[in-house]
Amino acid sequence: MIELRQELARASAMLDIRRFDEASQLLARVVAAEPESSRAWCLMARAHLGADRYTEAVSAANRAVALDPADEWPHRLASNALVHLGNYQDALRAAYEACRLAPSYWQTHVCVAQAALAAQRLDVAAGASDRARALAPNEPDVHFLAGKVSLARSDLTGAREHQERALALDPAHSGAMNELGRIRLRRHDTAGAIRHFISAARATPDERIYSRNIDVVLLRTVSRTIYVFTLIALILVWIPAVTHVDRLPFVIALGAVAVATAVCFAWMVLRLPREARLMVRRTLRAPRVAAALALALGGVGVAFGLVAFAPAPDLAQVLPIAVVITVAARLAAFAALRAAARKHLACPGPDWGGRVAVLPAHGADRAQRQHGRAAQQAVDGTHAEDRRRPEPGGQRPVDRVPDHADAGWRRPQKKIWLALNLLEHKWLNPVGRSPCAIRRRAWPWCPTLAT
Repeated sequence: MIELRQELARASAMLDIRRFDEASQLLARVVAAEPESSRAWCLMARAHLGADRYTEAVSAANRAVALDPADEWPHRLASNALVHLGNYQDALRAAYEACRLAPSYWQTHVCVAQAALAAQRLDVAAGASDRARALAPNEPDVHFLAGKVSLARSDLTGAREHQERALALDPAHSGAMNELGRIRLRRHDTAGAIRHFISAARATPDERIYSRNIDVVLLRTVSRTIYVFTLIALILVWIPAVTHVDRLPFVIALGAVAVATAVCFAWMVLRLPREARLMVRRTLRAPRVAAALALALGGVGVAFGLVAFAPAPDLAQVLPIAVVITVAARLAAFAALRAAARKHLACPGPDWGGRVAVLPAHGADRAQRQHGRAAQQAVDGTHAEDRRRPEPGGQRPVDRVPDHADAGWRRPQKKIWLALNLLEHKWLNPVGRSPCAIRRRAWPWCPTLAT
């Protein structure tokens, strides 16, 4: 029995320092020798969760449930794994069972809130997070989760207050820094969002998600810059046909649009910290991003040249060609940005002076490495020796539940984009298409921000 406790303590220590494969090998020997140990199977589930083996984590958690039905911990572990597998209803049922078995543990209410958030049951998530805060008002993870729930409900003020409270309780809470960046992005403060993402990356340099978010925001900003520039150019193309102005004012207007777009982008870049400016420079120098900018500028330049130098009698025939060239340039630029995102966000990047490492983010629009320490570790109860170990500073794994909270950050601007695209739609598709179809086609491509 003493040897079993020592082996389990070793495995738990390995999990705390993220040595998941070594812990899995050790625990495989333990469960082979002691297959009736519920705690060993729970730790095995944690190891599988850390290594992104979610199906195996569910199996291990179910073995633990069979061995000790009164323990809430394996139910939380199973809920965690089921969320990552996309089985939100079963995840919520497992979280409810954990809460039924241990209603006085704040961790079980956090687990319910996380599963409900993933299932888009925001009322359930809000109630569970409120109960968790009542049980543990000084626990930063509780306020962090409450902030995520508020953000999903579009309560930006409440979300900011909860995340600031989490940071006040734990200044190294990188998850709260990341969420503050997402809140800033909802408020259309790109520079402020990047500052928070950089702070999160500094606090947890081995967590790739925060550095990836910086790249996502930069690519999104480039995408929107191209979109605005080409749409304004599309409107200006019509000026000679409608107003019959001379060619010189027309050329001046094109130059003014290009200069204004460049000045706005430069002003945003100058507001960023030095590390972010280095990343902007690297992003713009990437071949595919440079190609996207060249396609947009070149296409608009060709379209304006056709209109500017066409004889007045031929303007009616030239104008449709110019419109098609402008739209084609925009679509080609977005295609180049998609290719840039696939390469740029999936490959390791340099470490800018040891401060912000742009690490690989394989495959996900949302982070799926961990679901939060509160959802994985045991609490005061059966396995007391595994429960009060302090977390290493700056290495807190935080909640990464796919909550779709970023989906609504661009809503206030959609009417403007729709109005501008209706002009394009009227010319290119006179037969007509539903406004919803236009909105889906017209809205610029953007990579998804990880949570």
